[in-house]
Amino acid sequence: MKKSKLALTAMLALLFLSVAGCLFSLVFGQWQDLSRQHRLQTFRDLEGRKKAAQALEAEYREWRDLPLVLQKFRRDNILSLDKFAAFRRDLDARLAANGLQPPRIDFAFGSAREGLRKVTAKFSLTGSYRSLKKFIFDMEAKSKMHFFSSLQLNAEADRVKGAFSLEVYLGQ
Repeated sequence: MKKSKLALTAMLALLFLSVAGCLFSLVFGQWQDLSRQHRLQTFRDLEGRKKAAQALEAEYREWRDLPLVLQKFRRDNILSLDKFAAFRRDLDARLAANGLQPPRIDFAFGSAREGLRKVTAKFSLTGSYRSLKKFIFDMEAKSKMHFFSSLQLNAEADRVKGAFSLEVYLGQ
């Protein structure tokens, strides 16, 4: 009997050790899984920070280059006071090229604000639809910054009457 008790005790000890090993294996596996999830989350956070840093760097480059872009915009689009007379001559030339003659052109100079002054030119034209359309497209094709703020067309038989309001920005 003593041998069977000893064998039973040894078997129970082995059973206990195997249960303890199984529990240890399950706990260790869960710990490894949590550790791996933590590392993956850290990696994802790092990737997110890297993308945010790249976006911030691109925005910084845009801001750094902004003064150059603004200078180019001013040079290409804003008329200087010296070039306003050339603009006036060009307006007259475009009107004449399209066979249009306004009775008068009224210029209203706005107040200067942040180095820019808005000049509004108001005039009325009478001509064929084709000549008015060509004049509008000719003016819009210019590279300097001027645009029609108001445009009203009325048809009368074979003629079209138009009331135009053109804005030009002058820089100092």
